[in-house]
Amino acid sequence: MKRPVAPGFLVVDKPIGVTSHDVVAMVRALLGARRVGHTGTLDPFATGVLALAVGPATRLISFLDESRKVYEAVLCLGTATDTADTEGAITERAAVPRCTEQEVQQILASFVGPRMQTPPQYSAIKVNGRPLYSYARAGEKVDVPERPIIIHSLELLGLDGDHVRFRVSCGRGTYVRTLGEEIAQALGTVGHLVALRRHRSGPFLLDHAVSVDELARIAVGGADPIESWRSVLRPERGAPRAVWQARDQCRLGVWPHILAPEFGFDVLPVQVVSDAQAARVLGSGVCPPPPEHLESGARYVVRDAVGMLALVECQTDKARPLRVLARPPAPRP
Repeated sequence: MKRPVAPGFLVVDKPIGVTSHDVVAMVRALLGARRVGHTGTLDPFATGVLALAVGPATRLISFLDESRKVYEAVLCLGTATDTADTEGAITERAAVPRCTEQEVQQILASFVGPRMQTPPQYSAIKVNGRPLYSYARAGEKVDVPERPIIIHSLELLGLDGDHVRFRVSCGRGTYVRTLGEEIAQALGTVGHLVALRRHRSGPFLLDHAVSVDELARIAVGGADPIESWRSVLRPERGAPRAVWQARDQCRLGVWPHILAPEFGFDVLPVQVVSDAQAARVLGSGVCPPPPEHLESGARYVVRDAVGMLALVECQTDKARPLRVLARPPAPRP
């Protein structure tokens, strides 16, 4: 029987060539926990911030404010692919016009602000219950409606021949692959992304992330050097498997990298309650009246001396719990 784990968030620096679900599987194995889920996927060719919710914190995922994301990308001009990245087949070639850095920056500036964007055919968005990539792989055409997005800022980081390196701060739902295609079109050519790295997803930053190399070292008890993280965390079928340390030791190794659940809501007000009130929140889901200064509809965090107990919404003079976090009976981790 798998022991329950305390709630929290683990930010992993996802490497290239693995899916977000692969990373979830790695962490589930390390913690011996079924309840691990990502808060937003990254394409296999992309790297960087992949925030995972652990234990009861998985119930908080839908309430996270990930309205601001930051990426650095490299756009290759002159060649288009069917996936808009390096994973796809080449579909078109075009001449690359000569542009100055100032001209490119002016083009990038024109994308800043609210706008509409059509998601790429190779994406996980579902139409009639099927993800778009399923239609694309089957060669089936499907109409994809435009969606409103927002670009907060778009900065040119470098221009080297047919490669444009840029940083974008954008809202949730923005596809940087599609943005790259749109930038190339505005420059008078075609293009696709050859690199994409996420530096921020809501409150989670690259500075908070643990590498898969470190996770692999934790799995084998700190042995250094290791052949590769793949040989430990994602060995090929039939390949020799590394000997992992005991599951409790793996948990102890991972735990310092896990952020408290309230970290995901660091911009919200906090109400600190007594031990007796905390017991009532955990036992029956009844929270004390909200702080007087909060308006109806405002959300806030209820916590005690140990940590976050609940995410709550103020309704006039009543507190409506949105999520109450169960606490494992055993001490952390």
